[in-house]
Amino acid sequence: MLFRQTVVLLFCCALAPCLVFSQEKQTAVTRPKMFDVTALDASADPCEDFDQYACGTWKKNNPVPSDQVFWARYNQLGEYNREVLRKIMEQAGSTPAGSQTARIVGNFYTSCMDETAANRAGITPLQSELRRIAAVSSHKELIDAVAHLHSIGVPVLFEFGAQPELHDATRMGAVIVQGGLGLPDRDYYLNQNDNSKQIRSKYVAHISTMLKLVGDSSESAEKQASAILDVEKGLAEASLDRVSMRDPKNRDHKMQVSALDALAPNLLLLRFFKAAGAPQFEQVNIVPPDYFQRLNTAVSSVPLDDWKTYLKWHLIRANAPYLSEPFVNEDFAFERRSLNGQREIEPRWKRCVSAADRLLGEALGRLYVEQTFSPENKRRTVEMVKLEEAALAENIQQLPWMNAQTKQQALLKLNAVTNKIGYPEVWLDYSSVKIKRDDLAENIRQARTFLVKHNLVKIGHPMDKSEWIVTTPTVNAYYYSPENSINFPAGVFQSPLFDAGMDDAVNFGAIGWLIGHELTHGFDDQGSKFDGQGNLTNWWTQTDREEFEKRTSCIADQYQDFVVVDDIHLNGRLTLGENTADNGGIRIAFAAMHKAAATKNAEQITIDGFTPEQRFFISFAQQWCANITPERLRVIAKVDPHAPVRFRTLGTLRNYSEFAKAFGCKEKQKMVSENACRVW
Repeated sequence: MLFRQTVVLLFCCALAPCLVFSQEKQTAVTRPKMFDVTALDASADPCEDFDQYACGTWKKNNPVPSDQVFWARYNQLGEYNREVLRKIMEQAGSTPAGSQTARIVGNFYTSCMDETAANRAGITPLQSELRRIAAVSSHKELIDAVAHLHSIGVPVLFEFGAQPELHDATRMGAVIVQGGLGLPDRDYYLNQNDNSKQIRSKYVAHISTMLKLVGDSSESAEKQASAILDVEKGLAEASLDRVSMRDPKNRDHKMQVSALDALAPNLLLLRFFKAAGAPQFEQVNIVPPDYFQRLNTAVSSVPLDDWKTYLKWHLIRANAPYLSEPFVNEDFAFERRSLNGQREIEPRWKRCVSAADRLLGEALGRLYVEQTFSPENKRRTVEMVKLEEAALAENIQQLPWMNAQTKQQALLKLNAVTNKIGYPEVWLDYSSVKIKRDDLAENIRQARTFLVKHNLVKIGHPMDKSEWIVTTPTVNAYYYSPENSINFPAGVFQSPLFDAGMDDAVNFGAIGWLIGHELTHGFDDQGSKFDGQGNLTNWWTQTDREEFEKRTSCIADQYQDFVVVDDIHLNGRLTLGENTADNGGIRIAFAAMHKAAATKNAEQITIDGFTPEQRFFISFAQQWCANITPERLRVIAKVDPHAPVRFRTLGTLRNYSEFAKAFGCKEKQKMVSENACRVW
């Protein structure tokens, strides 16, 4: 989702210290503790399966809840966080005379919670848009309809927006990228295994059901659903796979706008840009050109009625979660139950909190920060970042495989890293967004339209480095190549990632590892192709780059051996960047922990029967304690650049001799790799 300011999250959760009670079930929601000895499985051998040792009892006692597909210790934290956000939104909704930010948040939540109004409205909120699509009678009108859907936050056929220029990260350029699929990945359309065939069959039935809900006859709905699958299969066949899209060179195809008619004349892209509301620009990055050439052929060869049906479907699909109950239930039945294995739909209030975080994130985040964020947490984090940057600098200087010239360039990039901690310096201004207390569908449209305009207006302007990619309450952190920055929103500063009352070993094993992970992203298989100013450039000697590729291939091949579910192996190339960062992060954090101890001249004491080194590794592993549905694991294996969490523990620690030393592991034991891989 290139232009909706979302990322694949490292964590899915969030927040703060006391107990909160859910009104539906009156059950206590708590933050998980850091370093939880009750989570351990003492019967497991840490040198054979450290995930089982660190998390075995927790996993036994915490099956996946019926309204979830993935349940981890940080999901518990996420549920707590949503309860806090819920209280913020309910309070804002009950005090209409509050600040403009509070009114926007309160009005949205009030409208979202009015299920009776949504049920009464039925399909009415989409009728004007459906009529607009039905009225399309020519090729030009089709392109206008595509542009209009983009302008209201329903990207069809492809994605379009602004992003930093690859070779001049100080500027925001226009980019147009392959897209337009209804299933999670191109492989769902192309693979011929039984599971993929079943998903396609269920997808066609799902589309047909939705079309019948808007009034189409059974015969017409079934025919249209088959046509939609054919259209999307064509888009999938034209698309690059996810591994190919990770390589920056495959995303580097800048060309003059005036040349687009020669590349894809049937797409009328100049007409599209204007109709979508973009400012004028002279150059655009086409990702990849082959996709748009094949789409150009399809636009003229596929019947117009099939394209109209495709547009209608994506309009319905994008809005189904916010319509009446039959649409909501059908959307859940396919998207969550069939694809991901979720047994029950979440309570409405949870869905409303999540919608507000996605669409009005900085408004909600501003209220969140005012109530929860501690400056002391920021101070402690800054100290840890400095120690970890020093540790990484020493690692670079000591690398035996890298020559002095490349080391100098790597250190220049490291020294240029900036960090953002907590929340934006300047909050996004939502004053132009008209959010009503009694019209959810229009509120969704208003918020989406605002986000699209906010993105498009950046084209041709300098990049604003004060902006964030994730919302403030998010429990996540990220490295951003165009800024060469590491970023830690307020939501990350709590257990099981950070606790000011815990010893350094535990904090460095959790949030300290996360800091090292993000720093290493600047030097993984993608980040290593950008310099300290965020520009795509080669700063390596040829010999060192070849050795780097050899070492990252070791990690890719190693992780490829993990079996995710059934006979599906982890994709070592898709997850290479995250696995490289995991392995680098653990070394950096471990070294920084010892630096902190030396600085404080602290006595290294045993706590709970564990040495500081053992507590460090247990803290690292316990942030990944999780249970996941088999259906969700199948999706993760196809689309997620992160390895399933169990393998983030096993793969990382097998490669690190300090882990084996801490627990007395010997050669031939499973937690000691016969061919340990190391890049940084």
